[in-house]
Amino acid sequence: MNHVAVVIAKRINRLLLDQANSNELKLAYVRGLISFLSAIADTVVFLFPQATLGKAEVSPRIFLTTWAITLWAFAIIWWLRRMWYTPTLGIMLSLSDGAIVFLIISGLSEVFRNSQPLVIANITAFCTLLAVTGAVRLSERSVALTTALALFNFGYAAWEFRLNPAITVFSGISIGTAGFLGGWIAQIVQKQVKSEVGKLMMERLLPSSVVQYAFEDPMGLVAEPRICNVTVLITDIRGFTKFAEKLSPVEVLASLNQFQGLLAQIVREYGGMVDKFMGDGMLAVFGAPEPLENHASQAILSAIAMVQAINDLNKVRLGIGIHSGTVVAGCLGYGDRLEFTVIGDTVNVASRLGGLTKELHQPIIISKATAERSQMPNLISLGAIAIRGREEPLEVFTVQNWHLS
Repeated sequence: MNHVAVVIAKRINRLLLDQANSNELKLAYVRGLISFLSAIADTVVFLFPQATLGKAEVSPRIFLTTWAITLWAFAIIWWLRRMWYTPTLGIMLSLSDGAIVFLIISGLSEVFRNSQPLVIANITAFCTLLAVTGAVRLSERSVALTTALALFNFGYAAWEFRLNPAITVFSGISIGTAGFLGGWIAQIVQKQVKSEVGKLMMERLLPSSVVQYAFEDPMGLVAEPRICNVTVLITDIRGFTKFAEKLSPVEVLASLNQFQGLLAQIVREYGGMVDKFMGDGMLAVFGAPEPLENHASQAILSAIAMVQAINDLNKVRLGIGIHSGTVVAGCLGYGDRLEFTVIGDTVNVASRLGGLTKELHQPIIISKATAERSQMPNLISLGAIAIRGREEPLEVFTVQNWHLS
């Protein structure tokens, strides 16, 4: 399994455990509250047996057991708030809940053996809750365990209270069905968590805005291309071939990831979208697929930040071409292989300007259209330059002051 796959698997497992921990803690609070209220009620019954049950006395075993369960429930809360949640802990808590229900049934059997219908209804409810609790742990093993414990406890209650076989079977089916539904809910939550992780991973491969569109309105994303007014920024890492001569292919990829990751982060910080990586080059767009009012100035500011960041590494240099205009934004491809991209003359011009950076000995070359739209004061004209593929020369600019402040 490669590194990326390992990272994804760990991320999924961690999110599932975090969610299970949150669910477990909520269940612990409910368990603690119910146990506490039950302990108070059992204490009242013990102190006033004649008034509550019409009996001369009640064994202290019942209220002592309930208070012991309450203390254990509070201990579980304390433990969950301080310890790292693990699947093993979930199994242990499932067994603990099974033991609690068993103790409750034993106490009810001792006091209410003659009140079978009412007590069996409560026992069925307890066992059903026990079966469902496995779902909050988001584990098929926990669901199977709590369902089995619930059925075992109900079987024990049916034997203690001499329950009618038909009622036993019917109630057992109900408890088993509740456990099955709990397992189904756990699977749904697991799929949702994996979907969210998949979305996060897709945002590393595609622009986050495109991924958002794909999840919210997938048909809208691929239906019709859109004409957008944008600023296109194209980078080229200068001297990378020479830099990579003495590196292994794995080291070359790692270096590219370092450089391109740094540039992509800066693009996102200034509101742009990385359209694609092209080896040691990158195509970024400001203003698509979501409109960006100040896309020209944001593109220039991001270019300044990129040059400063790459220069600080002191390994390679950067050449950047920037041009503003209209593009067509949409999905390119056919069948099961699509790519969201922008195409148009604006992209071509930005690419040509990037190629001029070496010739003009400037790290950033900006078209007149971008300079006028940005209204930035620290741009100086380099004059009209002939651009390959265009009949008329194009006035270009560069940045006079390299500081962002």
